[in-house]
Amino acid sequence: MTLTWLKRNWFLLGIFAALLSGFLLPGIEPVLNRGGIARTALIVLLFLISGFTLPSEAVTRGLRDYRLHLYVQAFIFLFIPGFFLLTTLPFRSAWDHQSYTGIFAVAVLPTTISSCIVFTQISGGNVMGTMFNAALANILGVIVSPLLLSLLMRGGGDPLPAAEVLKILRNLSLQMLVPIACGQILRRLFREVATRQKSRLSVACNIFILFILFFAFSKTARNPDFVGNLIAMIGPFAYLAAAHILLLLAAYAGARLFRFSRENTISVLYTAPQKTLAVGVPLISTYFAATPEVLGIALLPLVFYHAWQLLVAGFVKSSRLVREVKQSTLRTRE
Repeated sequence: MTLTWLKRNWFLLGIFAALLSGFLLPGIEPVLNRGGIARTALIVLLFLISGFTLPSEAVTRGLRDYRLHLYVQAFIFLFIPGFFLLTTLPFRSAWDHQSYTGIFAVAVLPTTISSCIVFTQISGGNVMGTMFNAALANILGVIVSPLLLSLLMRGGGDPLPAAEVLKILRNLSLQMLVPIACGQILRRLFREVATRQKSRLSVACNIFILFILFFAFSKTARNPDFVGNLIAMIGPFAYLAAAHILLLLAAYAGARLFRFSRENTISVLYTAPQKTLAVGVPLISTYFAATPEVLGIALLPLVFYHAWQLLVAGFVKSSRLVREVKQSTLRTRE
C-alpha cells in the first residue's frame, strides 16, 4: 500500500524534495549550473521531448467541436488572466512584488498536458476534446503566455521595458519553440516510437522539471530576504486555493450556459481551470532569469496551484456529475 502510494505520488514528493534541498543547499547551484548552461540544456531537452510526445494530430482530428474548443481556449487565455488581474486588485498593497508576479505567471499558463486527459478518461468525459485543447493550448502558450504575462505586469503597475520583453521572447523561442518544432518533426518520422516510449519520456521530463526547480530555488535561497518573502506567501496561497474553486465553478457555469453535453462539461472541468507545471517551470525560469531574487518566489504559486488542482480534481472525479456520466456510459454499452 505504501509502496503503491509512493509510486503514484513520486513527482509531488520530488517537488517538495527539490524545494527543500534548494533551500538547504544554496551553494550547489553555481557549481552544477555554471552560467545557467545546465538549466538551459534541461529546458531544451524538456521541450524537445514535449514536442516529440505532443499529440498534435489530435488538433487536426478534433476541429469539428469548435464551440467546446473556443470556450476552453478563451477561458484559459482570456477569462483566467482577466479574473486574476481584477481579483488581485484589493491585495496589491498587502502583497510584495514577487507574490503577485508569481500569481500572474500562473494565470497566463496553458492547461496541463497529461493529467487533464487522464482525469477526463477515467471520468467518462470527451477525451478527444480534452486532447485537442491540451495540445492546442500548449502550442499557443509558448508565444501567448509570455505576451500575456507582460500585459498583466503592465496592468499591475510593474511593466517590463520593451527591450527586456523582446529579449525574453527571443530566449523563449530558442529554448522552447524551436525544440518543440524539432520534436514535432521527429514525431512525424518516429510516431510509433513516440507512442511506445511516451510513459518513459514523461518520467524523464518530470525529472528535468525537478532539476530546474532545484536550480531556481537554490539560486533564490542565496538572497538574505528570502525567508521573509516565503512567510508572506501564506496570503497568496489562500487566494490561489479559493481562486481555483471559483474558476472551476465558473467553468461549469459557462458549460451549462452553452448547453454542452455532460461529456464535454467534464472535459471543460478538467481542462479549462488547470495550469501546467511542465511549461510553467521553464517559462517562469526563463522569464525571470535576470532577476534571481524574484524567480524562486515567482515559482511557488505555480507549485502550490499544481498540487491543489490535483487534489481538487480528485474530488471532482467523485462528484455527482461524473458518476452520472459513468452510469449512462455503462447503460449505453449494455
